[in-house]
Amino acid sequence: MKPNKIKIWHFVLSIWTVIVIVRFTLLVKTAELMWYVFLLLFDDYDFLLSHLNFQMFDAGLSLLIMLMIPLLLSFSKIRNKYFNSGINFSKCFIVLLMYSFLLPSLITRVHPDLQKNISEIKLLHPFSIIYEIRLKSDGDSELKPIKEKFLTLKDEVILKEFIEGKIFVKNYTLEEHEYKINHNNKIILIPSDSIELIKSDIILFGTDEFGRDIFSRLIFGARISVFIGFMAVTISLILGLTLGYFASTGNPFISMTLNRLNDLFLSFPAIFLVILVLALFGNNLVSVIIVLGFSGWMSLYKIVSSEVAAIKQKDFFIASEKLGLNNYELLLKEILPVIMVPLTVNLVFQFSNVILVESALSFLGLGSGSQYPSWGAMIEKGQEYIYEAWWLIFIPGAVLVLTLLSFHNIAKEVNKFFNPKIT
Repeated sequence: MKPNKIKIWHFVLSIWTVIVIVRFTLLVKTAELMWYVFLLLFDDYDFLLSHLNFQMFDAGLSLLIMLMIPLLLSFSKIRNKYFNSGINFSKCFIVLLMYSFLLPSLITRVHPDLQKNISEIKLLHPFSIIYEIRLKSDGDSELKPIKEKFLTLKDEVILKEFIEGKIFVKNYTLEEHEYKINHNNKIILIPSDSIELIKSDIILFGTDEFGRDIFSRLIFGARISVFIGFMAVTISLILGLTLGYFASTGNPFISMTLNRLNDLFLSFPAIFLVILVLALFGNNLVSVIIVLGFSGWMSLYKIVSSEVAAIKQKDFFIASEKLGLNNYELLLKEILPVIMVPLTVNLVFQFSNVILVESALSFLGLGSGSQYPSWGAMIEKGQEYIYEAWWLIFIPGAVLVLTLLSFHNIAKEVNKFFNPKIT
């Protein structure tokens, strides 16, 4: 197959195939877990409710998404409309980013906040090898078989921040039927008959100062960045579209008030307003989304107000008004189809700007909070170890730059597609 014949859907399906091959056993166990969840709905609802959490929901949703991807690509109408263009680096990177957003627990099997024996595993360079020593556990249980099976599957499927019965080390020695390891700055001896399994793992992107896996934190950090970007852009779109439409109603007082409000927001950098609000009212995921959404509507307002003012002079719009269409119908049927192109281009640029601002806020300690991994926070922490652990800054910084460049290139391609005269 020639490179210019490869489409986006080919790449999407290839990544899906790799995930199925690598995580087939996990997907089967996830399906079993969802089945036991269904059984426990009728057998012991209170027991099930005590074990339900976001990770359980995420596991079920990941399984559903894996089933939906080939189903959606099988429809030629959807495939040809959204996934039939040729591939390039920017499109491939965004596809990988979307997989990281939708299926992080299938891409990496390490919890982003799991600390692996800090004294041994901290600040390991990329492609380091560590050993996981799994201790034998007590198999006695007084639970009913269905509950015991549910808990076993949950333990295998759900990522955990703390793991009991496992020790991570850089190396170990065997002396007279005892394993000698360094754990929490202490040399301990473990009888060989108490160890169930010893296996090696490759740390792809190294570890941070707390022994946490950098690759895992990058994948889960992508989910936070994309989610914040999507929600903030949605808020900006609603505000810009609504205010821009009201500004073009013909009422001079409303138009002048909204224009002055827009000029006020544009008169100083939005990042200062965001920092001020978060410093005064605290930073968390919801606050960051709301503040970034309310600070990015100005460009959309300019586009909507100017385009709507021009559209209202067109014959088709005047005819629609004469036919008795209300404001809501005029907006949906006559205005949105015309302004969709400039809005789409602006939204893609806005999306990348929000990701950049969120990373800057996390770098300053005003992002989504310490309970979520963030690229900006990873870069900020890496400053302290720049000479001994360069990867703490370089890898998340490179991912952030590639993300911004990819969305920028996609926006340019969208603009060029709808405006072919642009060179």
